[in-house]
Amino acid sequence: MRGIRQHGLGRSLYEECTDGMDALMAAGFSGSAGKLLAFFPHASRNPYQRMLYARGFDHGFACFPLKAIDDVEDLPADMQLVLHYHWLHRVFDTSGNKNTAKKAADHFLEKLKRQKDAGHSIVWTAHNILSHAALFPEEEQALRAGMARIADVIHVMNPETRGLCQQYYSIDEAKTISVPHPSYQGVYGDYMCARQARFNLNLNPDDKVFLLFGSLGPHKGTRQFLAAFDRLQARLEGKGRVLIAGIPGKPAFMEEILALTSGRADMRLFQTHVDDQAVQTFFKAADVVVCPYPIGLNSGVMATAATFGKPSVVPDMMARSLPGAENCVLPFELGNMDSCHQACLSGLALANDAGVVTRLNDWALANSPTRLSDRFFSALSARLKGTV
Repeated sequence: MRGIRQHGLGRSLYEECTDGMDALMAAGFSGSAGKLLAFFPHASRNPYQRMLYARGFDHGFACFPLKAIDDVEDLPADMQLVLHYHWLHRVFDTSGNKNTAKKAADHFLEKLKRQKDAGHSIVWTAHNILSHAALFPEEEQALRAGMARIADVIHVMNPETRGLCQQYYSIDEAKTISVPHPSYQGVYGDYMCARQARFNLNLNPDDKVFLLFGSLGPHKGTRQFLAAFDRLQARLEGKGRVLIAGIPGKPAFMEEILALTSGRADMRLFQTHVDDQAVQTFFKAADVVVCPYPIGLNSGVMATAATFGKPSVVPDMMARSLPGAENCVLPFELGNMDSCHQACLSGLALANDAGVVTRLNDWALANSPTRLSDRFFSALSARLKGTV
């Protein structure tokens, strides 16, 4: 039955909880020593949650996805959970306008209050200031402000999170635990050499390759980077190449991307999900990974680049989000594509520095999923006990 549960089929929340309690007892955590952690929403294609919860049982936590937050109200009063919320923009999935978005946010926050009143602990990971594709920014800002007020614990990955969010909503330092984004060491395939990766992608050994990786959408700076690439290409004497790889966005946006890339030998578009074994092909082939985002706090793409020993170009607000790898991260001024181009050129210089790979390999080991999961649960346990 546990195999069925992993695929999200047929199990009620109560059954998930009783399975979790049985597993905790078998691991030596009985009664209040063990905790049930239900997380929402479940991002099945993103390995982040699997990495974060990898060592839960070592710390007395049984972790499982929460299919619907309404299910929590059906639990017996003595069955209390740690409810861990992630990407809040999913609250607006069915909202068609500002009014319905406001109602969705209000209803969600009311549910959180009822959960807290029932004795459940509320944890929130602040992945972004606002989501990349915020369709209702004012309503999302209000939602995040409400979550920050209600949450018992707020997990931040970027040490600058509180200051960066301040103009939008306040985060109480007394609620926070700071545990950075883990590396992807041992998560993605990592056995292909760079020459093979370039051969597979029809790239030459002396090409200067920039990678834009991840789901494609209008709020991630992809369009702006591609539109301005000719200026960077002129400084590279025609040797620049851009790889764009990720799940395609909405048709209107993809038409714009196709218009920018079609017929160009220096741009390659791969509009598809990239599986875990193929990720290495793109990162091994790249010299520099570019995250031209207009806003952000953290980036799995940035952490993936560091894991594969590649420098990354990111907006300046994200420059310190990978403690220990700062010297291999090239920040640019928000909204300034010339600044982004200069960071790309600086990244190329780092890509030829053998010491960069060594430093990033050390970072990846020190911030491996198992180590960061241990740190997360140690910090969470202490905060829930009120000892921090």
